[in-house]
Amino acid sequence: MNRETNIDPILALDKQIAERVEDIIQLRRTRNSLLNIACVPPEILGYIFYLSVVPAIPWDGDDRFAGIQKGSYNFLLVCHHCFEVACHTPELWSSWGNRLKEWKRRYLRSGTSPLDLVLDGGEYQAETLDKTLQDALIDRVAHDAIRKVHLRSRDADLITSILSSLTPEEEGIRSSSIESIFLDGIDVFNFFTRRRFPKLRGLSLCECANLPWDHLGAHTRALVDLSLCDDAVSSTSTLITLAPTTSIPTTSQILSLLASNPDIRTLTLQLLVSDDDSRYDPSYRAPLPHLESFSLTGSIHHIFPILQRLEFPNTVDYARLILHDSTLDVVRQVVGPYIRDYLQRDARFGDDLAIFISPGVSPVSIYATVRGVGNFRSDEVPDYKLPCAIFTMRLPQHTSRQEVDKLCIDILAFLPQERVVYLETGLPTGVMEELLITMPNIEVLRLVGAVMFDWFLLPNPDGPNAHKKLLPSLRWLHLEDVETEDNDWDPLVSYLTYQTSGDHPVSLSVFGEGLHICWEVTEQIRDLVDVFHYYPDPDKGCPFDYCSG
Repeated sequence: MNRETNIDPILALDKQIAERVEDIIQLRRTRNSLLNIACVPPEILGYIFYLSVVPAIPWDGDDRFAGIQKGSYNFLLVCHHCFEVACHTPELWSSWGNRLKEWKRRYLRSGTSPLDLVLDGGEYQAETLDKTLQDALIDRVAHDAIRKVHLRSRDADLITSILSSLTPEEEGIRSSSIESIFLDGIDVFNFFTRRRFPKLRGLSLCECANLPWDHLGAHTRALVDLSLCDDAVSSTSTLITLAPTTSIPTTSQILSLLASNPDIRTLTLQLLVSDDDSRYDPSYRAPLPHLESFSLTGSIHHIFPILQRLEFPNTVDYARLILHDSTLDVVRQVVGPYIRDYLQRDARFGDDLAIFISPGVSPVSIYATVRGVGNFRSDEVPDYKLPCAIFTMRLPQHTSRQEVDKLCIDILAFLPQERVVYLETGLPTGVMEELLITMPNIEVLRLVGAVMFDWFLLPNPDGPNAHKKLLPSLRWLHLEDVETEDNDWDPLVSYLTYQTSGDHPVSLSVFGEGLHICWEVTEQIRDLVDVFHYYPDPDKGCPFDYCSG
């Protein structure tokens, strides 16, 4: 046998095979072009592909860390046409995913598309940013092609290395494309002092060390959503001293930051604030003409100087204040006048006001809420999705229930009570009667922990409402965790009979732990009300909205 092989015939055959492969590929593409999918315009097909990779919201519901769904790029394997359309659809490559291992798989395909750099590390894992990814990030910075910087991980070293790649030493780094930044629990001084963000719309910094307060206002002037927080302040009843590396802003620095960003629509500040070294001008104002909602948490002595210098528009529909270090006298002198001066305006929170107050939850907390509400439908249970202003104040531990009740009444006295249409209260029955007399326009009443005496909501011959009808405008009555004597619901039936005797329709909802209304009583109630929602105690074997007794 001749051990020498003549290579020429083999090469000739390989050439024929290659030619036929090309022919087969071309024939397949021609065939695929006759399919219905080929008739779909590329821009529409690309949008369909984009919908298939719309980021999935993480388990904690924070869509800022939404990543690409697993296995959602299978359309690349359908045919050459789909592959070409996908490769020319930039929206498909705007994210590398939200895990480091996903970054390593996808960064090469993104080209020059604007990048949403999102990392949600979840559980701590000792991962490192290898040189190829570092070079890719540096290249993105050089091309000014980063749109989001949303980074969260228990590995602070990993986040620090990513930020270092985004702030290289050489000159010429650009950040004009960055629209939103979310960083959590890391040192951010270099990142903000060395860069400007002319298009930055959203900024959220939680427990970040060394915040350059004097630079933030100068480097961010287009913010719409601003959130600066320290979880320790919002989650505990006493302020916790922050780590030495964490900067604590002064009142002037906070006001300067807000004044530099007048387009803010949503604002969250949950921070320790320190006194200024020098007195700032008390007439200084920070106008926020587009503000829609805000939440401020901190010491009452530092939050109110900020609050009183903010100029609000008439478009605010949500305000929340969580105040620490307060006393009964401070609350009366500061919070009450604030409600009077800032929340009585008709345009601020709707044409009508509503109040939520629940002093019985804790002996050291009170909650006073003002809600702007529209017209309630008689066939719908009013929900909590209403414009509102919420005040939460931590009172001294020794504050008695009687002192809290009196404080609640004092604060509510600042409100134009004739405009109150929604009242939610946990006040004692005697106090509640005095309150209801002054609010004749209430349409919705929610009683939490109410006690049903014989004169429940009826004219009480021995009380302040002896000769006055309570709640002439009532349309909805909610009873939550009501207290009855020996499961006696006759006071409720008597009230409903009295309330509807003047041909005034009313709807009722009853719910709470341990509730049980027998079948005969539920039938009586149904005959007296327009709508009846009853949520019995499942431990008593009562099905939803029905009880056989």
